[in-house]
Amino acid sequence: MTEYKNFKLSHMVWQKRLFDAKSKEDIKEYAYFLKNSKWRINCPFIIEWPHLTVTNMITTKLIDAYIDKMVKDAK
Repeated sequence: MTEYKNFKLSHMVWQKRLFDAKSKEDIKEYAYFLKNSKWRINCPFIIEWPHLTVTNMITTKLIDAYIDKMVKDAK
């Protein structure tokens, strides 16, 4: 059997939650990820259908939550 020293699956289990675009805590967590290219500890969010990545899911949720306000402010 071949050993892959750089490829290990984690046996750690941590709680995940749904991303809430109205939550300051969730937005701060995502802002940290964008600035540092990593999560503080582990990704705290559950990926939801039909998204393929957590980051794309968060982007879509933020746009959905704030697009009306952005359009209104642009007028």
